[in-house]
Amino acid sequence: MDDLLFTDARILTEKGVIEGCLSVKDGKIIAIGAESGRDAKRIVDIGGKLIAPGLVDLHVHFREPGFTQKEDFLTGTRAAAAGGVTTVVDEPNNSPVTNSLEAITRKRRIIEGKAYVDYTLQMAVYADGLDEIRKAREAGIIAFPVFDELGDRPTGMENTVVLYEALRRIKEVDGLALLNCRESDLVIKKMNRLRESGRNTLSDYMDHFPHEAESLGAEKRILLAHNVGVRAHLREVSTLETVQMIRSMKGYMDTITAEIRPDHLFLNHENTKDLGPFAQQWTPLRTKNDSDALWEALNDGTVNVIASDHATHTREEKERGLDNIWNSPPGLPAIESMLPLLLTAVNQGRLGLERLFECASTNPAKVLGLYPRKGTIKVESDADLVVVDLEKESMIRGKDSKAKTHWTPYEDWKVKGAPVATYVRGMETYVDGEIVGEPGQGWFLSL
Repeated sequence: MDDLLFTDARILTEKGVIEGCLSVKDGKIIAIGAESGRDAKRIVDIGGKLIAPGLVDLHVHFREPGFTQKEDFLTGTRAAAAGGVTTVVDEPNNSPVTNSLEAITRKRRIIEGKAYVDYTLQMAVYADGLDEIRKAREAGIIAFPVFDELGDRPTGMENTVVLYEALRRIKEVDGLALLNCRESDLVIKKMNRLRESGRNTLSDYMDHFPHEAESLGAEKRILLAHNVGVRAHLREVSTLETVQMIRSMKGYMDTITAEIRPDHLFLNHENTKDLGPFAQQWTPLRTKNDSDALWEALNDGTVNVIASDHATHTREEKERGLDNIWNSPPGLPAIESMLPLLLTAVNQGRLGLERLFECASTNPAKVLGLYPRKGTIKVESDADLVVVDLEKESMIRGKDSKAKTHWTPYEDWKVKGAPVATYVRGMETYVDGEIVGEPGQGWFLSL
């Protein structure tokens, strides 16, 4: 007897939508499309709604250890489940920074027993800690983000020679290099000029990160990663110029993928003028022309991953920037609003349904090496599923959030399409606005 049987379903597979049933046993999908003939301990009639693969989010900040006033692993993974996300990759900018095997081991102990969804961690790369790459890889860590500074001190990666050596070390252990598109000296010079001249509004903050600092940083990292032959993933692509550059370098992208965030798709200079620090991001929001270029890149395959970069802060921390934007920390809550916003784009004809889940589920799983276990609906894949109501209309409101802080830059935005249930390895985790799973049901994924 199966554990779970979904009936009257529209099932989104990589070969198209199949109407019928989906069966789950021992956390795995075991049959798709059978109309009858299977017994199950539990039968769920979903009334013709869509079953899609749970989202795999390559970019989240769940803040443990060190910043749990903003978020923690329990609240972050709870919000993930509410957003249809069943696997997350957590960032290393904690306190202390996760930049060694010792720090990873300590972090795993701290978050053990808290997760509602499956997860893995990253190890930040520092010039004086390159030997930690192999240690972390042997402990099941595959993702190695390369920042120019982290934890209020330089990493050494702004030095091209050091960066090249780091990429070579990641290649040696078959790891994944996560590369931010940023030339820090250009960004810091522009930021210091703005601050010294007394410019301190949201508009000034958006100007502090020149477009050329992103496109130049991305081009340099593409060339280095291609030369080394390392698997690499470009993050936070946000400008027209970067999209054009990536498109022109298609021949160099054989082992390199690129990611965009929902805020860069939906938010811009024009529609956030009144939000102040509540629209302040690390890689800042750009113009509507940039957003339009990202939509085109998403649809033509120039970029192939969507990730939330969920990075919330308390309302009090954000309000410090109301009079001076430099006094508030950059970052936005995003993991719950991502799927409703993207489903709205599907309903508006701006994005194909298959393309949405290819970029938010299947491709991220492939980047991590988790496919076909994750990110797809196939027999023998994990039963990581999101039930979607494409017709459900609602409004995004911060007070409804499952995250720790209850604000959103999308306050009162109308959306059409929503996750109404989330299953992690066949375990019912989120249903109709409520968390019904258990903390600790999420597994650490050793890769």
